[in-house]
Amino acid sequence: MDTRRHPFHPRYRQSRVFPRDGSASSEMAAPVEVVWEVLIDFERYPDWNVFTPRVETRVRVGSPVRLQVDMPGRSRRTRTEWINLVEPHRTICWGLHIGHPGLLCANRWQELHELEDGRTRYVTTEGFSGLLAPLVMVLYAQAMRQGFQSVADGLSVADGLKERAASAWICLATQT
Repeated sequence: MDTRRHPFHPRYRQSRVFPRDGSASSEMAAPVEVVWEVLIDFERYPDWNVFTPRVETRVRVGSPVRLQVDMPGRSRRTRTEWINLVEPHRTICWGLHIGHPGLLCANRWQELHELEDGRTRYVTTEGFSGLLAPLVMVLYAQAMRQGFQSVADGLSVADGLKERAASAWICLATQT
């Protein structure tokens, strides 16, 4: 099923009212399939993800995502969002509304892009829209940028990524 057409996803569509976003990226020497497996291995997040060290969910559109967020310079927060898009080996997105979607809608996109020589680019973006979006950015933009970059950097050096990438390269080498 094309999850972009899944009935759950439109509920979290960003509005045109004060759209804002923050993002970070990194490149890693591992194939997209390997990076995806590490990205959705939520039990191992404490090993490499200092920004969201605890994530509890199932990788399925409509599933709740319970997040522990350790935003730099801020207190630890726990919140629940909802998975609204899954494209295996490519994209996972979760989001929330605070009040009416026109008040605040937020979506956290995590995307993988296949590069040459089996490398992968990881991009994480948090999109905000609604009347409260400018206030959220004033209060949290700097800490979010730092947090997102720590996720991108952490994923690129995650132990699970190194182990799985090495195994994938060995498998490829023996097939040729």
